[in-house]
Amino acid sequence: MGDVSGSLDRLAFLPRGWRYRIVSAALGRQSRYFHTHGFRIVAIEPGKVSILAGNRRHLRNRAGGIHSMAASLAGEYAAALVVAQHLARGAKLVVKAVQADFRKPLSGDIQANASIDAAQIIAVTGSSEGKARIAMQVIDASGQVPIRGHVDVVWRSPTRVDALS
Repeated sequence: MGDVSGSLDRLAFLPRGWRYRIVSAALGRQSRYFHTHGFRIVAIEPGKVSILAGNRRHLRNRAGGIHSMAASLAGEYAAALVVAQHLARGAKLVVKAVQADFRKPLSGDIQANASIDAAQIIAVTGSSEGKARIAMQVIDASGQVPIRGHVDVVWRSPTRVDALS
């Protein structure tokens, strides 16, 4: 996921919507699933990320709503991005586990939100490697929260030896 915060800083002269569109396109080039699912970043703030998934035909289940696994994937991406924006440049981030509670069927477009608190931001920023549990939720078009859960991520910043290789 590269240098998310650095990329956003370099694009600061653009309107917010364009910045998110460019970062979404760049992430789509790095991650096949982000692109093929048509996910779009709609908000990136320190400690919070929101990703939109439209109710497209290829994401729907037999009931006509977005498939719950596609929605939880959007939550996974949001959680990874909320951590990635606070990591050092070149750090490697891996999602180790996703736990999602599906409470009811989804209706319409969805927005996946992930957030971390100030203590987690300090822990992520201050360590060269570590792990974190990130809360995520998916909100559907009716304003309900049919999916809640968390994503476990681990990261490792490059060491000087790795950088010289």
